[in-house]
This record gives sequence, C-alpha cells and structure tokens, in this order.
Amino acid sequence: MSPLLPELRWRGLTRVLVLADQLVAEHWPAAMHSHRMVVRAAWDGSALALALQTLLAQLPAKRWQRVEIYVADKHAHLLRLPAMAADMQTLDLTGQAQQDYARAMLMQIYGESAQRWPLRLQDVRQPQDCIVAAMPALQTDDFRAVMGTIAMQYTLQPYATALWAQTRLPANGTVLTAEPQMLRLLQLNDSRVTHIASLATDLTAVQPLADWLLRERMLLGVQSQPCYWLMEPDCPWMARTGGHLKQALAGALDWHSLFAKRALTNLGQERMHVA
Repeated sequence: MSPLLPELRWRGLTRVLVLADQLVAEHWPAAMHSHRMVVRAAWDGSALALALQTLLAQLPAKRWQRVEIYVADKHAHLLRLPAMAADMQTLDLTGQAQQDYARAMLMQIYGESAQRWPLRLQDVRQPQDCIVAAMPALQTDDFRAVMGTIAMQYTLQPYATALWAQTRLPANGTVLTAEPQMLRLLQLNDSRVTHIASLATDLTAVQPLADWLLRERMLLGVQSQPCYWLMEPDCPWMARTGGHLKQALAGALDWHSLFAKRALTNLGQERMHVA
C-alpha cells in the first residue's frame, strides 16, 4: 500500500481539540500536495464559539467544508441515564420528557448550575439506559449560529465518547481510557452501559489508580469480569500508562489491551490526550 493512502481520509478535514486552556486545530487542505497546518489559540474556558472563530481565522479559508470538534474530559460530564419508567415513555412523543429527566439527573449530581448546561443524549431506543453528555463550556454560546457561518458540516462531542465509537467494545467488562489528568471507567454488561465513573488525578501516581479501580469493580460486583485498557493507535503515552497500571494490578484481575480502529487526530503531543 502506498504510504500516501492513509492521509487521504484527512483531506478537506479540520479537527479541533478543546484542551484545558487552549484550542488546537489541524487542517488538511483538499489539494493532494498541500501540507497539514496546525494552529493554536488561548482559551479561558468561556465563549467557546468566539474562541473557535479566532482559531480558524488563522487558517487560509473563510468557510470550512468539515469541522470535527473534540472536547476534553475537563469540559465534559458523562453519566449513565437509567431508562425512564414505562408510563413516562408512553407520553414522551417529542423526547422532551427524556430531556427533562436527564436535566433533573444532572442537577441532582452537580447542583443548580447544571440547569443551564447544554446536554446531548445517546441515540438509543427506549426503554434503554443511555449516556448523557453535558458541556458547561457551551452554556453562554449561540454555538449553532456561529458554527453555521463558518462550517458547511460540523460535529462536536466529548473525546471519550468519540474514542468509544471508534472501538469494538466488549459485551462484558470494564473499559478504561486515560488522559493526562483523568481516568475514565466504562462498565459494560450484556453490551449495555451499566456504569460510568471518572477519577481526576495525576496518572503518574499508579497505586491510587489501581486502588480506585479495584474499589469501583468491587462496588459494582464485577471482580470476575475482564478489564480492558483502551488505546489509540501510535499513542506511546497511553501504552506506557497502561503498562504501569497493569504491573500494579498483577494477579488482581484479568487484564487486556484494546485498540481503537483509528486515531481521532493526527496531532502528536496533544493526542496524549485532551486534558
């Protein structure tokens, strides 16, 4: 296979990583002999749409064909939303009841501030549990209006859920993903998400990670199920971190490596990851 072929899928695409304190964009011009461009813009955690305009203005175009935006764990709250009761589902013809249900769950956990957070629900048929993602950074923006003026197509999603979508997840087991300041746990039973948890910590201190993981699995009663360390292709940092955690847990659980089908971004340092 020609070494040029792997680059074809990137052509005409702009990908943006929303980091803790800055935005980073990589742009692949549609022309075959054009080179990738990388630009950055500082960000204070507010007015994301305005910051995106500032970022993309550094690139030589006025309107973008396709923009994919990935939001760091720091700016995304993920939780499992239990299926609504049967009588609620019957009345929820517009989907508003499920939106209100998700909002109430977020407010129960995060307080009154969650009332204004934009949220997105996993597209599943009822009655099923689903994942709800809330991104407080969007609450002050008319994001759709701004993005509609600069991009023909755009998507926005948490980095973790995008990585899960690029992976053949196991039917049963604990799936771990890592960013520099965050460890994310996804528990699956019979191909259903039954638990999501996060630990914000320094991932170089391995023993607290191991203790937290064992405690979470014990509380869930899944000690006999395997554990999977999810990695992006060609991401040495994730491989090293997983290797250290595997050593700390030697003999304590059934450990496996799990690889995403492809990387979400072709950036180097930023792919370790978007915290």
